[in-house]
Amino acid sequence: MPTHTRRPRGGFTLLEMTISMTLLLAILGMSAQLFRKQATALSAQAGRLDAQQTGRFSLTALERELRVAGIGVVEAQPLLVQAAPLAITFNADLVTRTSDDVGSVFFDPDADSTAASVFQRENALPLATSSVAYPDTTYMKSGGVRSGAETVSFWLSRDSTSAASNEYVLFRRVNALPPRAVANRIIVNPTDTVFQYFIGDTLGTLSAVASSKLPLIHRAAMHGATNDTGRFALVDSVRTVRVRMTTVFHDARNGDAFRRLDVTIKLMNSGMVRASTCGESPVGVTPTAVATAANVGMGIPSPYVTLTWARALDDGAGERDVERYAVYRRLPAQALFGEPFTSVPAGESSYSFRDTDVTSGQRWIYGVAAQDCTPASSAVGQTGTIIVP
Repeated sequence: MPTHTRRPRGGFTLLEMTISMTLLLAILGMSAQLFRKQATALSAQAGRLDAQQTGRFSLTALERELRVAGIGVVEAQPLLVQAAPLAITFNADLVTRTSDDVGSVFFDPDADSTAASVFQRENALPLATSSVAYPDTTYMKSGGVRSGAETVSFWLSRDSTSAASNEYVLFRRVNALPPRAVANRIIVNPTDTVFQYFIGDTLGTLSAVASSKLPLIHRAAMHGATNDTGRFALVDSVRTVRVRMTTVFHDARNGDAFRRLDVTIKLMNSGMVRASTCGESPVGVTPTAVATAANVGMGIPSPYVTLTWARALDDGAGERDVERYAVYRRLPAQALFGEPFTSVPAGESSYSFRDTDVTSGQRWIYGVAAQDCTPASSAVGQTGTIIVP
């Protein structure tokens, strides 16, 4: 009978399997360790970048607004109100709601009205990190028009949500509005100098204000008044502010990542001479007013009053310093005009303004005054009583 020979089967021995698994585990272990190191390095780098971005955002916010501090302030209004180690307060016309406010930095028709005009005395609040209330006066332009420069404060306050005693939050507040947080995770140690101030002499040489003299607060109600001297006036001599900030990113795996940044900000408007006048007060104008009745068929859905006047003698000629015209209105029973309810920019050969905020049967007396760059105002030229049809 034929015999069959069993062929040997192919495969791995137990020893070969053991060696293969050992090598595979060793490779996987090294790969996992490499991936872990890479993840750790990436997390640390992201933490350092986050801390750096926090610091840069804070410094950019401060630099953007401090550089224009003092713009739009009136003669009696101080540029720098408070210079403290952890707080700074200044006046500037940063935002306006009216497109013809040429002295403002930004135009925002939707801005909060209380954040786009002067800080009023009746809304005074203690300055940040201080017990001194500000303002003690409502600053006005010539002719009884309120200043357009609002009061802006930046300050550092202890972060109540952090377990660390040296972790702070940077806040910003405009006038009496609630403060808003700008950035957190800012480290302030007892020996740190966040805001450092430099004053200038007559030769333009800058010298640091000693920390023992801080805080500097402009307590005199009027800038340049007889009592605006000594420590009160020292704050007016500040020309440059250096801001140094240390920020932190809390990384549970790699520990805290710190970044230290600083910026030197020149107060561009500090030390500039404020002219008390642009010349003589403007010569007044004589307005006329015409009331138009509503006529739906003619496309006039509601009545309105059209106010017209010729340009002032100093508008385009003479001293050439008329910048705007303030428009007033009052009830016939009122003896005097209050504050203007709008203004019209100068630069035209004649002017026209349409008042649509009227209703049939109302009686109004309108007035117009020319204002120059001080601004000084002319006498208010007024119309007769206008009856809205």
